Amino acid sequence: MISKENLKKNWPIVAGACAALVAILGSISAQAVETAIGSDVSRSELRAITIESWDNDYTGGGYGWEAVTSADKVQTANQAQQPAPAGGAAPQNAPYEKAFANVMVEREVKLIPGTPGDIRDNVSYAAAKVYAVKFAFTFPGYNVVTLRPPRVDHYMIERPRPFLNEIALASDYKQPNCFKDTALSQYNNPNRPVMVDCLNGIDIPGVAKKVSVWVMGRGNEYELEGWIEDWRGNTHILKFGSVDFIGWRPLLVDIPNNVPQDVDSYQATKTLVFRQFKLRAKPTTSLETVYIFFDELRVLSDIFEVHFDGAALDFDRPDCERKNRLVTLIRQNARYPDHWPQAVDCSKAPGPAAPFQGPNQGGGGGGGTQ
Repeated sequence: MISKENLKKNWPIVAGACAALVAILGSISAQAVETAIGSDVSRSELRAITIESWDNDYTGGGYGWEAVTSADKVQTANQAQQPAPAGGAAPQNAPYEKAFANVMVEREVKLIPGTPGDIRDNVSYAAAKVYAVKFAFTFPGYNVVTLRPPRVDHYMIERPRPFLNEIALASDYKQPNCFKDTALSQYNNPNRPVMVDCLNGIDIPGVAKKVSVWVMGRGNEYELEGWIEDWRGNTHILKFGSVDFIGWRPLLVDIPNNVPQDVDSYQATKTLVFRQFKLRAKPTTSLETVYIFFDELRVLSDIFEVHFDGAALDFDRPDCERKNRLVTLIRQNARYPDHWPQAVDCSKAPGPAAPFQGPNQGGGGGGGTQ
């Protein structure tokens, strides 16, 4: 026990130690970013962002996302008796069947009105929908159901692979066109072939820390996974856990620190792409018909970008649009886009961009690019 006399006697030492401790803690918490115009107050801006609400159907067929199973390709007796198509090959771009059945499985997907009651903002939103999936397998086993965004412009992402550009220089290489609306592509220069991967998925803004999704289960013994792809092309599988519960529940998973998401250049963020969900069964899983519902795919993401003198200066319109990408991604998927900042007007590039004044402020067509 320190007496009052000792405290008074040693007060300068105690005060100096406290001041030093405060200075140390302040330096740890501030983590200032040095720029040409001084230090910023922080280098993180964590925000919870909805990247898919399933309120809008970009397929035109009322199903939002596709669902396929590990038993889809099994032929039925009727299919085996049908004559083979000309050339012996099945059509490459056959339309997706939202309701499908064969001797091994049946499945169906649709968007239906509804939302979890615990998300208060959604309850008052008249256009709220959820992604509904129904499926049943004939036999037990390691059955798998894959839920993925369709191959439409909204979910299409271009990923350049510059380390493979020598392949693009080959005389028989044909530059891929990822979008039906060719104006959305940033790699359509015929004089410089670039190796590009066309991904269908959802670009995740910023540096993601966690992913969550609301699931309404009915006590079925399946495990839920989320698959993400980093900017290097590597796939990472996130284990959300079991959906063996009844009612709405948010499932949350951390994104490991070893998943690459940034580099030492501006803009530093190399975004992840959310590719698909998978529902996995075990041989002991029951064979009853499964009804499962999804809503509000969200990320906890650091969307901080270092601001510096000259950051608003654009070399050309594609340069401006690349910097617009973060805001555009968020506004495209936000239930209330006006709560977020607007993208800038890139029509007058080069030069500093002006605030966007068009009728669809901050909106956009296809998926983001990297």
